Amino acid sequence: MASDEFKTKGNAAFADKNYDEAIGFFTEGIDVDPSNHVLYSNRSACYAGQQNWPKAIEDGEKCITIKPDWGKGYGRKGAALHGAGDLEGAHKAYKAGLAIEPGLLMLTNGVAEVERQIQSEAGEAGGLGEIAKLLQRPDLIDVVRRHHQLSGFLAQDDFMVILTELQTDPQALMKHLNDNRVQLLLQELMRMNNPEAFRKREEAELDRRKASETAVEDRKQKEQEEKKRKETEEAARKAALTEDDFKNNPEGLSDWCKEKGNSFYKQKQFEEAITWYTKAFESNKKNVAVLTNRAAVHFETKNYDSCIADCKQAIEDGRACRADWKIIARAYERMGNALMKQDKIAEAIKSYQDSLVENRTREVEKKLKDAEKQMKDHALKAYINPELSAEEKEKGNALVKDGNYIEAKAAYDEAIKRNPLDHTLYSNRALCYSKLMEWPAAKTDCDKALSIMPNFVRALERRGNCFVMLKEVTKAMVDFKKGLELDPENRVCREGLQRVESAMFSGQPRDEQQVANAMRDPEIQQILQDPVINNVLKNLQENPSAAQDALKDPVIAERLQKLAAAGILSFG
Repeated sequence: MASDEFKTKGNAAFADKNYDEAIGFFTEGIDVDPSNHVLYSNRSACYAGQQNWPKAIEDGEKCITIKPDWGKGYGRKGAALHGAGDLEGAHKAYKAGLAIEPGLLMLTNGVAEVERQIQSEAGEAGGLGEIAKLLQRPDLIDVVRRHHQLSGFLAQDDFMVILTELQTDPQALMKHLNDNRVQLLLQELMRMNNPEAFRKREEAELDRRKASETAVEDRKQKEQEEKKRKETEEAARKAALTEDDFKNNPEGLSDWCKEKGNSFYKQKQFEEAITWYTKAFESNKKNVAVLTNRAAVHFETKNYDSCIADCKQAIEDGRACRADWKIIARAYERMGNALMKQDKIAEAIKSYQDSLVENRTREVEKKLKDAEKQMKDHALKAYINPELSAEEKEKGNALVKDGNYIEAKAAYDEAIKRNPLDHTLYSNRALCYSKLMEWPAAKTDCDKALSIMPNFVRALERRGNCFVMLKEVTKAMVDFKKGLELDPENRVCREGLQRVESAMFSGQPRDEQQVANAMRDPEIQQILQDPVINNVLKNLQENPSAAQDALKDPVIAERLQKLAAAGILSFG
Protein backbone atom coordinates (compact mmCIF):
# COMPACT_ATOMS: atom_id res chain seq x y z
CA MET A 1 0.00 0.00 0.00
CA ALA A 2 1.32 3.47 -0.93
CA SER A 3 2.00 6.09 1.76
CA ASP A 4 -0.82 8.31 0.41
CA GLU A 5 -3.34 5.53 1.03
CA PHE A 6 -2.19 5.24 4.65
CA LYS A 7 -2.45 9.05 4.94
CA THR A 8 -6.04 8.99 3.66
CA LYS A 9 -7.04 6.29 6.14
CA GLY A 10 -5.23 8.10 8.95
CA ASN A 11 -7.03 11.38 8.14
CA ALA A 12 -10.39 9.62 8.27
CA ALA A 13 -9.59 8.08 11.67
CA PHE A 14 -8.35 11.47 12.94
CA ALA A 15 -11.60 13.11 11.86
CA ASP A 16 -13.45 10.56 13.99
CA LYS A 17 -11.03 11.32 16.88
CA ASN A 18 -9.82 7.72 16.76
CA TYR A 19 -6.27 8.82 17.51
CA ASP A 20 -4.72 5.39 18.16
CA GLU A 21 -5.92 4.05 14.81
CA ALA A 22 -4.85 7.24 13.02
CA ILE A 23 -1.39 7.05 14.57
CA GLY A 24 -1.13 3.44 13.38
CA PHE A 25 -1.95 4.40 9.78
CA PHE A 26 0.41 7.38 9.74
CA THR A 27 3.19 5.22 11.24
CA GLU A 28 2.72 2.60 8.52
CA GLY A 29 2.86 5.38 5.94
CA ILE A 30 6.12 6.66 7.44
CA ASP A 31 7.57 3.13 7.25
CA VAL A 32 6.81 3.15 3.51
CA ASP A 33 8.02 6.73 2.94
CA PRO A 34 10.17 8.10 5.83
CA SER A 35 10.71 11.40 3.96
CA ASN A 36 7.00 12.34 3.86
CA HIS A 37 6.81 15.42 6.10
CA VAL A 38 3.00 15.55 5.97
CA LEU A 39 2.73 12.17 7.71
CA TYR A 40 4.84 13.43 10.63
CA SER A 41 2.72 16.61 10.77
CA ASN A 42 -0.52 14.62 10.90
CA ARG A 43 0.81 12.19 13.48
CA SER A 44 1.92 15.15 15.61
CA ALA A 45 -1.68 16.39 15.55
CA CYS A 46 -2.88 12.95 16.71
CA TYR A 47 -0.43 12.91 19.61
CA ALA A 48 -1.57 16.43 20.53
CA GLY A 49 -5.16 15.13 20.53
CA GLN A 50 -4.05 12.53 23.09
CA GLN A 51 -2.14 15.23 25.01
CA ASN A 52 1.04 13.23 24.44
CA TRP A 53 3.04 16.42 24.15
CA PRO A 54 6.60 14.95 24.03
CA LYS A 55 5.65 12.76 21.03
CA ALA A 56 3.79 15.65 19.40
CA ILE A 57 6.86 17.90 19.78
CA GLU A 58 9.15 15.16 18.45
CA ASP A 59 7.05 14.68 15.29
CA GLY A 60 6.76 18.45 14.79
CA GLU A 61 10.55 18.79 14.94
CA LYS A 62 10.98 15.85 12.52
CA CYS A 63 8.57 17.52 10.10
CA ILE A 64 10.63 20.75 10.24
CA THR A 65 13.87 18.80 9.71
CA ILE A 66 12.50 17.15 6.55
CA LYS A 67 10.90 20.32 5.14
CA PRO A 68 12.16 23.46 6.92
CA ASP A 69 10.38 25.77 4.42
CA TRP A 70 6.87 24.50 5.34
CA GLY A 71 5.16 26.74 7.88
CA LYS A 72 2.67 24.12 9.06
CA GLY A 73 5.47 22.06 10.65
CA TYR A 74 6.32 25.02 12.90
CA GLY A 75 2.62 25.29 13.72
CA ARG A 76 2.55 21.66 14.87
CA LYS A 77 5.61 22.18 17.06
CA GLY A 78 4.22 25.44 18.46
CA ALA A 79 0.87 23.83 19.32
CA ALA A 80 2.61 20.92 21.08
CA LEU A 81 4.87 23.26 23.08
CA HIS A 82 1.86 25.40 23.96
CA GLY A 83 0.02 22.33 25.19
CA ALA A 84 3.05 21.33 27.24
CA GLY A 85 2.99 24.73 28.96
CA ASP A 86 6.13 26.10 27.28
CA LEU A 87 4.74 29.47 26.22
CA GLU A 88 8.14 30.89 25.36
CA GLY A 89 9.03 27.90 23.18
CA ALA A 90 5.62 27.96 21.47
CA HIS A 91 5.96 31.65 20.74
CA LYS A 92 9.38 31.07 19.17
CA ALA A 93 8.09 28.21 17.01
CA TYR A 94 5.13 30.23 15.72
CA LYS A 95 7.34 33.24 14.99
CA ALA A 96 9.88 31.06 13.13
CA GLY A 97 7.03 29.71 10.98
CA LEU A 98 5.75 33.20 10.20
CA ALA A 99 9.24 34.18 9.02
CA ILE A 100 8.85 31.45 6.37
CA GLU A 101 5.13 31.70 5.58
CA PRO A 102 3.88 35.16 6.65
CA GLY A 103 0.16 35.28 7.24
CA LEU A 104 -0.39 31.52 7.67
CA LEU A 105 -3.56 31.43 9.75
CA MET A 106 -2.59 28.64 12.17
CA LEU A 107 0.62 30.54 12.98
CA THR A 108 -0.96 33.98 13.46
CA ASN A 109 -3.71 32.43 15.60
CA GLY A 110 -1.08 30.55 17.58
CA VAL A 111 0.91 33.72 18.29
CA ALA A 112 -2.24 35.56 19.32
CA GLU A 113 -3.33 32.76 21.66
CA VAL A 114 0.08 32.53 23.34
CA GLU A 115 0.31 36.29 23.79
CA ARG A 116 -3.26 36.35 25.11
CA GLN A 117 -2.34 33.70 27.69
CA ILE A 118 0.81 35.61 28.67
CA GLN A 119 -1.27 38.76 29.17
CA SER A 120 -3.89 36.77 31.07
CA GLU A 121 -1.24 35.45 33.43
CA ALA A 122 0.05 38.95 33.80
CA GLY A 123 -3.50 40.01 34.73
CA GLU A 124 -3.60 37.34 37.43
CA ALA A 125 -0.53 38.92 38.92
CA GLY A 126 -2.23 42.35 39.16
CA GLY A 127 -2.69 43.62 35.58
CA LEU A 128 -0.29 45.13 33.08
CA GLY A 129 -0.34 48.40 34.94
CA GLU A 130 0.96 46.70 38.05
CA ILE A 131 3.55 44.82 36.01
CA ALA A 132 4.72 48.07 34.47
CA LYS A 133 5.17 49.45 37.99
CA LEU A 134 7.41 46.49 38.84
CA LEU A 135 9.75 47.63 36.10
CA GLN A 136 10.33 50.84 38.06
CA ARG A 137 11.98 49.04 40.99
CA PRO A 138 15.48 50.46 41.59
CA ASP A 139 17.10 47.02 41.89
CA LEU A 140 15.85 45.81 38.48
CA ILE A 141 19.39 45.26 37.18
CA ASP A 142 20.22 43.23 40.31
CA VAL A 143 17.11 41.09 39.74
CA VAL A 144 18.32 40.37 36.20
CA ARG A 145 21.86 39.68 37.40
CA ARG A 146 20.72 37.15 40.04
CA HIS A 147 18.59 35.14 37.58
CA HIS A 148 20.52 32.28 35.95
CA GLN A 149 18.95 32.87 32.50
CA LEU A 150 18.39 36.62 32.51
CA SER A 151 21.95 37.36 33.62
CA GLY A 152 23.27 36.21 30.24
CA PHE A 153 21.25 38.93 28.49
CA LEU A 154 23.17 41.72 30.24
CA ALA A 155 25.93 41.32 27.65
CA GLN A 156 23.43 42.08 24.86
CA ASP A 157 23.37 45.80 24.07
CA ASP A 158 19.82 45.81 22.70
CA PHE A 159 18.48 44.19 25.87
CA MET A 160 20.07 46.92 28.00
CA VAL A 161 18.46 49.54 25.73
CA ILE A 162 15.05 47.85 26.21
CA LEU A 163 15.52 47.78 30.01
CA THR A 164 16.35 51.48 30.06
CA GLU A 165 13.29 52.26 27.91
CA LEU A 166 10.97 50.18 30.11
CA GLN A 167 12.21 51.95 33.24
CA THR A 168 11.76 55.40 31.76
CA ASP A 169 8.54 54.73 29.80
CA PRO A 170 6.28 51.99 31.25
CA GLN A 171 3.93 52.37 28.23
CA ALA A 172 6.69 50.83 26.07
CA LEU A 173 5.90 47.46 27.64
CA MET A 174 3.33 46.56 24.96
CA LYS A 175 5.88 47.27 22.24
CA HIS A 176 8.33 44.72 23.66
CA LEU A 177 5.86 42.14 24.92
CA ASN A 178 6.74 39.75 22.09
CA ASP A 179 10.42 39.72 23.08
CA ASN A 180 11.16 36.37 24.75
CA ARG A 181 13.67 38.02 27.08
CA VAL A 182 11.09 40.52 28.26
CA GLN A 183 8.58 37.72 28.77
CA LEU A 184 11.07 35.86 30.96
CA LEU A 185 11.78 39.04 32.94
CA LEU A 186 8.04 39.63 33.48
CA GLN A 187 7.57 36.07 34.72
CA GLU A 188 10.34 36.55 37.27
CA LEU A 189 8.96 39.93 38.41
CA MET A 190 5.44 38.52 38.77
CA ARG A 191 6.75 35.57 40.74
CA MET A 192 8.57 37.92 43.10
CA ASN A 193 5.55 40.24 43.40
CA ASN A 194 2.90 37.56 44.00
CA PRO A 195 4.53 34.23 44.86
CA GLU A 196 1.23 32.74 46.07
CA ALA A 197 -0.49 33.22 42.69
CA PHE A 198 2.48 31.72 40.92
CA ARG A 199 2.58 28.81 43.35
CA LYS A 200 -1.06 28.01 42.56
CA ARG A 201 -0.46 28.28 38.84
CA GLU A 202 2.58 25.99 39.07
CA GLU A 203 0.58 23.46 41.10
CA ALA A 204 -2.19 23.55 38.50
CA GLU A 205 0.38 23.03 35.74
CA LEU A 206 1.93 20.10 37.64
CA ASP A 207 -1.53 18.55 38.11
CA ARG A 208 -2.23 18.97 34.41
CA ARG A 209 1.05 17.37 33.44
CA LYS A 210 0.53 14.54 35.90
CA ALA A 211 -2.92 13.88 34.47
CA SER A 212 -1.45 13.94 30.97
CA GLU A 213 1.30 11.49 31.95
CA THR A 214 -1.26 9.22 33.61
CA ALA A 215 -3.37 9.28 30.46
CA VAL A 216 -0.31 8.40 28.38
CA GLU A 217 0.59 5.51 30.71
CA ASP A 218 -3.00 4.24 30.67
CA ARG A 219 -3.03 4.36 26.90
CA LYS A 220 0.30 2.51 26.70
CA GLN A 221 -1.00 -0.17 29.06
CA LYS A 222 -4.14 -0.57 26.95
CA GLU A 223 -2.03 -0.80 23.80
CA GLN A 224 0.15 -3.49 25.40
CA GLU A 225 -2.89 -5.42 26.57
CA GLU A 226 -4.43 -5.17 23.10
CA LYS A 227 -1.19 -6.30 21.50
CA LYS A 228 -0.94 -9.26 23.88
CA ARG A 229 -4.58 -10.18 23.17
CA LYS A 230 -3.99 -10.11 19.42
CA GLU A 231 -0.82 -12.17 19.79
CA THR A 232 -2.70 -14.74 21.86
CA GLU A 233 -5.48 -14.90 19.30
CA GLU A 234 -2.98 -15.23 16.47
CA ALA A 235 -1.11 -17.99 18.29
CA ALA A 236 -4.38 -19.85 18.90
CA ARG A 237 -5.33 -19.43 15.25
CA LYS A 238 -2.00 -20.79 14.05
CA ALA A 239 -2.14 -23.66 16.53
CA ALA A 240 -5.48 -24.70 15.06
CA LEU A 241 -4.12 -24.80 11.50
CA THR A 242 -3.25 -28.08 9.74
CA GLU A 243 -1.47 -28.87 6.48
CA ASP A 244 -4.88 -29.20 4.81
CA ASP A 245 -5.40 -25.46 5.30
CA PHE A 246 -2.56 -24.75 2.82
CA LYS A 247 -3.51 -27.05 -0.09
CA ASN A 248 -3.26 -24.30 -2.69
CA ASN A 249 -0.76 -22.12 -0.85
CA PRO A 250 2.77 -23.59 -0.92
CA GLU A 251 4.35 -20.38 0.37
CA GLY A 252 1.96 -20.28 3.32
CA LEU A 253 2.57 -23.99 4.02
CA SER A 254 6.34 -23.41 3.95
CA ASP A 255 6.11 -20.53 6.43
CA TRP A 256 3.78 -22.57 8.68
CA CYS A 257 6.18 -25.54 8.68
CA LYS A 258 9.07 -23.17 9.39
CA GLU A 259 7.29 -21.78 12.47
CA LYS A 260 6.68 -25.34 13.64
CA GLY A 261 10.39 -26.00 13.26
CA ASN A 262 11.24 -22.81 15.17
CA SER A 263 9.00 -23.89 18.02
CA PHE A 264 10.70 -27.30 18.28
CA TYR A 265 14.14 -25.67 17.98
CA LYS A 266 13.42 -23.37 20.94
CA GLN A 267 12.41 -26.44 22.95
CA LYS A 268 15.69 -28.14 21.88
CA GLN A 269 13.71 -30.93 20.18
CA PHE A 270 16.17 -30.96 17.29
CA GLU A 271 14.99 -34.06 15.38
CA GLU A 272 11.45 -32.68 15.16
CA ALA A 273 12.84 -29.28 14.17
CA ILE A 274 14.80 -30.82 11.27
CA THR A 275 11.70 -32.68 10.11
CA TRP A 276 9.60 -29.53 9.93
CA TYR A 277 12.37 -27.41 8.37
CA THR A 278 12.78 -30.07 5.68
CA LYS A 279 9.03 -30.01 4.99
CA ALA A 280 9.15 -26.21 4.83
CA PHE A 281 11.90 -26.26 2.18
CA GLU A 282 10.26 -29.01 0.16
CA SER A 283 7.02 -26.98 0.11
CA ASN A 284 8.78 -23.88 -1.25
CA LYS A 285 12.31 -24.22 -2.67
CA LYS A 286 12.65 -20.44 -2.72
CA ASN A 287 12.36 -20.27 1.08
CA VAL A 288 16.13 -20.64 1.52
CA ALA A 289 16.00 -19.06 4.99
CA VAL A 290 14.74 -22.46 6.16
CA LEU A 291 18.07 -24.00 5.14
CA THR A 292 19.95 -21.62 7.43
CA ASN A 293 17.57 -22.59 10.25
CA ARG A 294 18.20 -26.29 9.60
CA ALA A 295 21.93 -25.53 9.52
CA ALA A 296 21.58 -24.03 13.02
CA VAL A 297 20.05 -27.30 14.23
CA HIS A 298 22.93 -29.30 12.71
CA PHE A 299 25.36 -26.95 14.46
CA GLU A 300 23.68 -27.54 17.84
CA THR A 301 23.90 -31.33 17.32
CA LYS A 302 27.58 -30.99 16.31
CA ASN A 303 26.85 -32.30 12.81
CA TYR A 304 29.12 -29.67 11.26
CA ASP A 305 29.39 -31.23 7.79
CA SER A 306 25.59 -31.14 7.38
CA CYS A 307 25.55 -27.58 8.71
CA ILE A 308 28.10 -26.51 6.09
CA ALA A 309 26.22 -28.37 3.34
CA ASP A 310 22.94 -26.59 4.20
CA CYS A 311 24.68 -23.21 4.25
CA LYS A 312 26.28 -23.81 0.84
CA GLN A 313 22.93 -24.83 -0.61
CA ALA A 314 21.26 -21.76 0.92
CA ILE A 315 23.89 -19.53 -0.72
CA GLU A 316 23.63 -21.23 -4.12
CA ASP A 317 19.82 -21.41 -4.20
CA GLY A 318 19.50 -17.98 -2.62
CA ARG A 319 21.54 -16.31 -5.35
CA ALA A 320 19.53 -18.16 -8.00
CA CYS A 321 16.20 -16.87 -6.65
CA ARG A 322 17.56 -13.43 -5.64
CA ALA A 323 17.00 -14.01 -1.93
CA ASP A 324 17.50 -11.24 0.63
CA TRP A 325 21.23 -10.50 1.06
CA LYS A 326 20.81 -10.79 4.84
CA ILE A 327 19.87 -14.47 4.40
CA ILE A 328 23.00 -15.04 2.26
CA ALA A 329 25.09 -13.27 4.93
CA ARG A 330 23.59 -15.47 7.65
CA ALA A 331 24.43 -18.62 5.66
CA TYR A 332 28.07 -17.52 5.31
CA GLU A 333 28.23 -16.69 9.04
CA ARG A 334 26.85 -20.07 10.14
CA MET A 335 29.17 -21.86 7.75
CA GLY A 336 32.05 -19.94 9.32
CA ASN A 337 30.90 -21.01 12.80
CA ALA A 338 30.92 -24.69 11.74
CA LEU A 339 34.33 -24.37 10.08
CA MET A 340 35.76 -22.87 13.27
CA LYS A 341 34.52 -25.91 15.20
CA GLN A 342 36.35 -28.10 12.68
CA ASP A 343 39.50 -26.02 13.23
CA LYS A 344 39.46 -24.92 9.57
CA ILE A 345 40.28 -21.37 10.54
CA ALA A 346 41.42 -20.07 7.14
CA GLU A 347 38.17 -21.27 5.52
CA ALA A 348 36.15 -19.81 8.39
CA ILE A 349 37.84 -16.43 7.93
CA LYS A 350 36.89 -16.48 4.24
CA SER A 351 33.25 -17.27 5.17
CA TYR A 352 33.11 -14.43 7.70
CA GLN A 353 34.60 -12.03 5.14
CA ASP A 354 31.99 -13.09 2.56
CA SER A 355 29.26 -12.58 5.17
CA LEU A 356 30.45 -9.04 5.82
CA VAL A 357 30.40 -8.29 2.08
CA GLU A 358 26.70 -9.20 2.05
CA ASN A 359 25.75 -7.52 5.35
CA ARG A 360 28.12 -5.80 7.77
CA THR A 361 27.31 -6.51 11.44
CA ARG A 362 29.34 -6.04 14.61
CA GLU A 363 28.76 -9.63 15.65
CA VAL A 364 30.38 -11.05 12.49
CA GLU A 365 33.16 -8.43 12.63
CA LYS A 366 34.03 -9.68 16.12
CA LYS A 367 33.96 -13.32 14.96
CA LEU A 368 36.31 -12.43 12.11
CA LYS A 369 38.73 -10.66 14.46
CA ASP A 370 38.70 -13.59 16.88
CA ALA A 371 39.31 -16.05 14.03
CA GLU A 372 42.22 -13.96 12.66
CA LYS A 373 43.75 -13.72 16.14
CA GLN A 374 43.38 -17.47 16.63
CA MET A 375 45.03 -18.11 13.27
CA LYS A 376 47.91 -15.81 14.19
CA ASP A 377 48.31 -17.57 17.55
CA HIS A 378 48.37 -20.94 15.81
CA ALA A 379 51.04 -19.69 13.43
CA LEU A 380 53.16 -18.44 16.32
CA LYS A 381 52.80 -21.73 18.20
CA ALA A 382 53.68 -23.70 15.09
CA TYR A 383 56.85 -21.62 14.73
CA ILE A 384 58.10 -22.46 18.23
CA ASN A 385 61.20 -24.67 18.23
CA PRO A 386 63.45 -24.56 21.34
CA GLU A 387 66.35 -26.27 19.53
CA LEU A 388 66.44 -23.70 16.73
CA SER A 389 66.01 -20.98 19.37
CA ALA A 390 69.11 -22.22 21.20
CA GLU A 391 71.10 -22.09 17.93
CA GLU A 392 70.02 -18.47 17.32
CA LYS A 393 70.89 -17.59 20.92
CA GLU A 394 74.44 -18.95 20.48
CA LYS A 395 74.76 -17.02 17.25
CA GLY A 396 73.65 -13.85 19.06
CA ASN A 397 76.08 -14.44 21.94
CA ALA A 398 78.98 -14.77 19.47
CA LEU A 399 77.99 -11.54 17.72
CA VAL A 400 77.83 -9.71 21.07
CA LYS A 401 81.40 -10.79 21.81
CA ASP A 402 82.44 -9.33 18.46
CA GLY A 403 80.63 -6.08 19.28
CA ASN A 404 78.15 -6.56 16.43
CA TYR A 405 75.04 -5.60 18.42
CA ILE A 406 72.69 -4.93 15.50
CA GLU A 407 73.09 -8.43 14.05
CA ALA A 408 73.11 -9.90 17.56
CA LYS A 409 69.73 -8.27 18.22
CA ALA A 410 68.37 -9.79 14.99
CA ALA A 411 69.55 -13.24 16.13
CA TYR A 412 67.85 -12.77 19.52
CA ASP A 413 64.66 -11.63 17.71
CA GLU A 414 64.53 -14.94 15.88
CA ALA A 415 65.41 -16.87 19.05
CA ILE A 416 62.50 -15.22 20.91
CA LYS A 417 60.06 -16.11 18.11
CA ARG A 418 61.23 -19.71 18.36
CA ASN A 419 60.99 -19.78 22.18
CA PRO A 420 59.09 -16.80 23.65
CA LEU A 421 59.20 -18.18 27.23
CA ASP A 422 63.01 -18.14 27.58
CA HIS A 423 63.67 -15.20 29.91
CA THR A 424 67.40 -15.08 29.14
CA LEU A 425 66.71 -14.13 25.52
CA TYR A 426 64.95 -10.91 26.52
CA SER A 427 67.79 -10.03 28.89
CA ASN A 428 70.37 -10.64 26.15
CA ARG A 429 68.44 -8.52 23.67
CA ALA A 430 68.16 -5.80 26.36
CA LEU A 431 71.97 -5.76 26.44
CA CYS A 432 72.02 -5.11 22.67
CA TYR A 433 69.49 -2.29 23.04
CA SER A 434 71.59 -0.79 25.86
CA LYS A 435 74.74 -0.87 23.73
CA LEU A 436 72.75 0.85 20.97
CA MET A 437 71.53 3.37 23.60
CA GLU A 438 67.87 2.44 23.04
CA TRP A 439 67.02 2.61 26.73
CA PRO A 440 63.20 2.38 26.60
CA ALA A 441 63.37 -0.77 24.44
CA ALA A 442 66.02 -2.25 26.73
CA LYS A 443 63.84 -1.60 29.80
CA THR A 444 60.82 -3.20 28.08
CA ASP A 445 62.82 -6.38 27.41
CA CYS A 446 63.98 -6.48 31.05
CA ASP A 447 60.34 -6.11 32.14
CA LYS A 448 59.44 -9.11 29.98
CA ALA A 449 62.30 -11.20 31.35
CA LEU A 450 61.27 -10.40 34.93
CA SER A 451 57.63 -11.17 34.21
CA ILE A 452 58.75 -14.68 33.25
CA MET A 453 61.43 -15.02 35.99
CA PRO A 454 60.94 -12.39 38.76
CA ASN A 455 64.21 -13.25 40.56
CA PHE A 456 66.43 -13.07 37.48
CA VAL A 457 69.28 -10.90 38.80
CA ARG A 458 70.86 -10.19 35.39
CA ALA A 459 67.62 -8.54 34.24
CA LEU A 460 67.50 -6.49 37.49
CA GLU A 461 71.07 -5.29 36.83
CA ARG A 462 70.26 -4.21 33.30
CA ARG A 463 66.94 -2.63 34.12
CA GLY A 464 68.54 -0.70 37.00
CA ASN A 465 71.08 0.76 34.56
CA CYS A 466 68.24 1.59 32.13
CA PHE A 467 66.41 3.47 34.90
CA VAL A 468 69.58 5.47 35.63
CA MET A 469 69.89 6.48 31.99
CA LEU A 470 66.17 7.29 31.83
CA LYS A 471 66.61 9.46 34.97
CA GLU A 472 64.20 7.36 37.03
CA VAL A 473 66.73 6.97 39.83
CA THR A 474 64.36 5.80 42.57
CA LYS A 475 63.33 2.82 40.45
CA ALA A 476 66.99 2.08 39.69
CA MET A 477 67.72 2.03 43.43
CA VAL A 478 64.87 -0.47 44.00
CA ASP A 479 66.21 -2.84 41.30
CA PHE A 480 69.79 -2.65 42.55
CA LYS A 481 68.70 -3.34 46.14
CA LYS A 482 66.55 -6.29 45.09
CA GLY A 483 69.44 -7.67 43.04
CA LEU A 484 71.72 -7.48 46.10
CA GLU A 485 69.11 -9.22 48.25
CA LEU A 486 69.12 -12.11 45.78
CA ASP A 487 72.89 -12.02 45.18
CA PRO A 488 74.79 -10.06 47.87
CA GLU A 489 78.07 -10.39 45.92
CA ASN A 490 76.69 -9.00 42.69
CA ARG A 491 79.21 -6.38 41.53
CA VAL A 492 76.98 -4.60 38.98
CA CYS A 493 74.13 -4.03 41.47
CA ARG A 494 76.54 -2.94 44.22
CA GLU A 495 78.34 -0.43 42.01
CA GLY A 496 75.05 0.81 40.57
CA LEU A 497 73.62 1.42 44.05
CA GLN A 498 76.83 3.21 45.12
CA ARG A 499 76.58 5.54 42.11
CA VAL A 500 72.98 6.38 42.91
CA GLU A 501 73.67 7.02 46.61
CA SER A 502 76.79 9.09 45.96
CA ALA A 503 74.83 11.29 43.56
CA MET A 504 72.48 12.07 46.46
CA PHE A 505 75.28 13.84 48.37
CA SER A 506 77.26 15.21 45.43
CA GLY A 507 75.87 18.76 45.68
CA GLN A 508 75.36 18.76 41.92
CA PRO A 509 72.67 21.09 40.50
CA ARG A 510 69.25 19.48 40.50
CA ASP A 511 68.31 17.62 37.30
CA GLU A 512 64.85 18.93 36.35
CA GLN A 513 64.14 16.02 33.98
CA GLN A 514 64.98 13.53 36.73
CA VAL A 515 62.72 15.37 39.17
CA ALA A 516 59.88 15.50 36.60
CA ASN A 517 60.16 11.74 36.04
CA ALA A 518 60.14 11.13 39.78
CA MET A 519 57.05 13.26 40.29
CA ARG A 520 55.16 10.90 37.98
CA ASP A 521 56.13 7.92 40.14
CA PRO A 522 53.13 6.88 42.32
CA GLU A 523 55.43 5.91 45.18
CA ILE A 524 57.11 9.34 45.23
CA GLN A 525 53.67 11.00 45.08
CA GLN A 526 52.55 8.95 48.08
CA ILE A 527 55.67 9.89 50.06
CA LEU A 528 55.17 13.60 49.35
CA GLN A 529 51.54 13.38 50.48
CA ASP A 530 52.51 11.75 53.79
CA PRO A 531 51.94 14.35 56.57
CA VAL A 532 54.71 12.81 58.70
CA ILE A 533 57.25 13.23 55.89
CA ASN A 534 56.05 16.79 55.24
CA ASN A 535 56.58 17.61 58.94
CA VAL A 536 60.10 16.12 58.88
CA LEU A 537 61.00 18.10 55.74
CA LYS A 538 59.76 21.28 57.40
CA ASN A 539 61.86 20.56 60.52
CA LEU A 540 64.93 19.87 58.38
CA GLN A 541 64.63 23.39 57.02
CA GLU A 542 63.71 25.20 60.23
CA ASN A 543 65.44 23.14 62.94
CA PRO A 544 67.84 20.51 61.52
CA SER A 545 69.01 19.29 64.93
CA ALA A 546 65.44 18.58 66.09
CA ALA A 547 64.78 16.54 62.96
CA GLN A 548 67.61 14.12 63.69
CA ASP A 549 65.44 12.03 66.01
CA ALA A 550 62.92 11.50 63.22
CA LEU A 551 65.72 10.34 60.92
CA LYS A 552 66.49 7.50 63.35
CA ASP A 553 63.24 5.89 62.24
CA PRO A 554 64.30 3.43 59.46
CA VAL A 555 61.03 3.89 57.52
CA ILE A 556 61.33 7.69 57.47
CA ALA A 557 65.04 7.48 56.64
CA GLU A 558 64.31 5.15 53.70
CA ARG A 559 61.64 7.46 52.32
CA LEU A 560 63.88 10.52 52.58
CA GLN A 561 66.60 8.55 50.83
CA LYS A 562 64.21 7.89 47.94
CA LEU A 563 63.39 11.58 47.71
CA ALA A 564 67.07 12.37 47.65
CA ALA A 565 67.75 9.75 44.98
CA ALA A 566 64.98 11.29 42.89
CA GLY A 567 66.66 14.69 43.14
CA ILE A 568 63.73 16.22 45.03
CA LEU A 569 65.68 16.48 48.32
CA SER A 570 69.35 17.47 48.45
CA PHE A 571 71.83 16.75 51.25
CA GLY A 572 74.75 18.40 49.46
